Amino acid sequence: MKHNIKILMNSSLFQGVSEQDLEAMLSCLGANERKYKKNDIILLAGTRVTSVGIVAEGNAQITREDAEGNRAILSELMKADLFAEAYVAAGSAEIPVTVIATSDCRIIWIPFHKIVGACSTACGFHRTLIENMMRVIAVKNIMMNEKMRVLACKTTKEKLMTYLSDYSERTGKNKFKIPFSRNELADYLSVDRSAMSRELSRLRDEGYLEYHKNEFILTNR
Repeated sequence: MKHNIKILMNSSLFQGVSEQDLEAMLSCLGANERKYKKNDIILLAGTRVTSVGIVAEGNAQITREDAEGNRAILSELMKADLFAEAYVAAGSAEIPVTVIATSDCRIIWIPFHKIVGACSTACGFHRTLIENMMRVIAVKNIMMNEKMRVLACKTTKEKLMTYLSDYSERTGKNKFKIPFSRNELADYLSVDRSAMSRELSRLRDEGYLEYHKNEFILTNR
């Protein structure tokens, strides 16, 4: 687990924890690592989960399908990102989402009860972990509200411009790379891919933006 220390130091769960303390902490928490190949299912909707995951290497997506099999991408997971914490904290019997590896991945799993409960050696770091966990859940709730604002837009153009403008503000740059392919972006925005591609071309022609694959420049801000 020592080879993951540097990566985990960047996780929001361990904010404020020193590298030396983290090494001892991981043993106390019962952390374990699992490897997944690209397209492997990391978590399947309908299963029960009792641990939170942290991406140590690679990328993954949190997705959800409706009754007709239409897929929606809820979020993209990258190195040091935490996931599944809200469902575990809420005591959900079954998770409603699927987590899929979009590249070869290494995931660190930590039992949730080890994070929020005091251990036999009465480690002093549990208070920090609980505070960090509460902050992570609060931040993700804000981000989900922001996505709902995007999805509430009535037209594909409004969804695109709202999403791209928000992403630009989050990065602090007019030129940025989003974590989605065209198909994935359409799934994320819950729009038809062909209609979205036409709208992107129209926005470029009207001078709102420039793009190449998943790289964008907002030119009319």
